[in-house]
Amino acid sequence: MTDELPVRMVLNDIADILKDGKRFFLASHKDPDGDAVGSMLALGETLMLSGKEVVLFNEGPIPDSLASLAGAEGIVEDFNPESGFDACFVLDCGNLERVGGISSRLSKLRPLINIDHHGGNSGFGDLNLVDADSSSVGEIVYRLIRLADLPMNLNIAENIFVAIQTDTGSFRYDNTTREAFRIAAETLDLGVSPWRISRRVMDEYTLKDLRLLESSLKTIELYHTGKVGLITITKRMQSQANADNVDSERFVNYPRFIPGVEIAALIREIGRDYYKFSLRSNDRVNVADLARYFGGGGHPRAAAFTREGSLDLLKQEFLTKALEFLDSR
Repeated sequence: MTDELPVRMVLNDIADILKDGKRFFLASHKDPDGDAVGSMLALGETLMLSGKEVVLFNEGPIPDSLASLAGAEGIVEDFNPESGFDACFVLDCGNLERVGGISSRLSKLRPLINIDHHGGNSGFGDLNLVDADSSSVGEIVYRLIRLADLPMNLNIAENIFVAIQTDTGSFRYDNTTREAFRIAAETLDLGVSPWRISRRVMDEYTLKDLRLLESSLKTIELYHTGKVGLITITKRMQSQANADNVDSERFVNYPRFIPGVEIAALIREIGRDYYKFSLRSNDRVNVADLARYFGGGGHPRAAAFTREGSLDLLKQEFLTKALEFLDSR
């Protein structure tokens, strides 16, 4: 369990910085998910409503499913951070490198504040608010907003709800807690519509999404007597579907749905001989430990890593290690 006293102390220290500071830089990880985008937008809007200057940064485009969130149009993809900020916040990143190419520049900003809920976080900040018991970074941001007595409105509440909903798999994963439900309920009191948010963020597929899904489903492979399921997306498949900015992370669930599959992996080509493995598990295997073996990380039921090399060799390497994890549990 997380040591609650240090968490409370760091919460108080960061709340004071939020109240007293005037100019902030907020960043999250490249290839962002709902927690990364939702928590950053929520924190950014409450600060702007307080009359503070805020820069929101994310390397690369926001997925289509998240681009309609309130405030998403204000996220910049290219920025040269410099002195003059009262604090730099890095959200939902197990290590600073996950921010992308500007990580070395961010490391020079002070104070550097690391807010995360991944158990394997490297503690790279001057202040590290890392609470592995929280369902999401959105949940931590909500606590900060309330503690600092910062403004709350419907847009902020919707972004908090998106952060919690997406990182708990619509309140199905093991990280779904009473606190997650409590905060979600409070956002409903502020006017959030779970149906409208779910339709827009979780359930809505465009025609190009479905065309990419169609070609992806044909790649499903089962290994190790049906305990490991793989699904693959190449750049060519994305181009043929005209779907470069599709939120394809959800596709990993399709092999996971197959009876008997314990480990599911979505292998997505993100550059020449460069692939991202998004992992999910159903019961026995902690895929965060599996991802950490390859330099990645995440949660026990959802994790990821990136790897360079030929696809066939990377798949074989992954399958070999996945079998070791299966056999040891």
